[in-house]
Amino acid sequence: MRKEHTYTDIIKKFILYGESDENIRAVLIVGSRARQDKPADKWSDLDLVIFANNPDQLLLNTDWIERIDRPYITFLEQTAVGEGKERRVLFEDGLDVDFAVLPSKSINKFINTSEVQEVLSRGNRVLIDKDDITRNLINKTPVNNFIKPTYDDLINDINDFWYHAVWAAKKLCRGEILIAKSVCDGYMKQLLIKMIKLQSKIKNGVQFDTWHGYRFFEEWANPYVIDKFKNVFSYYDEQDIWSALKNTMILYREISVDVSTLLKYKYPHEADRFASDFIEKLQVERKM
Repeated sequence: MRKEHTYTDIIKKFILYGESDENIRAVLIVGSRARQDKPADKWSDLDLVIFANNPDQLLLNTDWIERIDRPYITFLEQTAVGEGKERRVLFEDGLDVDFAVLPSKSINKFINTSEVQEVLSRGNRVLIDKDDITRNLINKTPVNNFIKPTYDDLINDINDFWYHAVWAAKKLCRGEILIAKSVCDGYMKQLLIKMIKLQSKIKNGVQFDTWHGYRFFEEWANPYVIDKFKNVFSYYDEQDIWSALKNTMILYREISVDVSTLLKYKYPHEADRFASDFIEKLQVERKM
């Protein structure tokens, strides 16, 4: 019977390789396999941050990966946080490893990035440190990155949303279905999630954890909001996109008005009305 591959095997093999490669100066685990809160489950990947004198030796070549295990799929992409690059690899049994490779000299910049601090504060584990450069990464205290938005910042986001609602409607009228769908289900949803997070922080306290990106949305978001999300995404169909657009607008209005009230900011009703009326007119004309 074939022995199942495990992340423990990958870690052990990588440590052996990393210790022998002078280019690699330090390595740590971040993410779910280093967290106490929301620890790894059977679906979790392995996130490794590598500090190397010459990152391109690892990013642009794949021979070294063979020394760890056989890669079935590998490619490069930007890291989820920070400004680095990572090589993503799928090994035997679907083991998913992200090798984020950064210059050794950039570690201080890495530490002082707010998004990175949040990830590190959730847990990190040092595997290799040849130059004692990771001492400040261990035992990072939890970081609260919440900053109350100014009136101008909030109004800018709200106007951004309503502008793109009109833009999506125009694309629908032109027959550019895919662009309209991508705006409604992509950028507008990012603005919606941002407002939902803001509302959650204001109502539950700044320490309330909304994680980063869309992580654990189903656990921290209000059940009412989660239920509304059943109707804010669309099929690749013009009428369904109109419906999703309208439902997204209704939910965004409800939440952004509430946030404005909680912050004692004046909600831009005129922008909302202009966009909503214009979109209604476009939809009527489209049906004629």
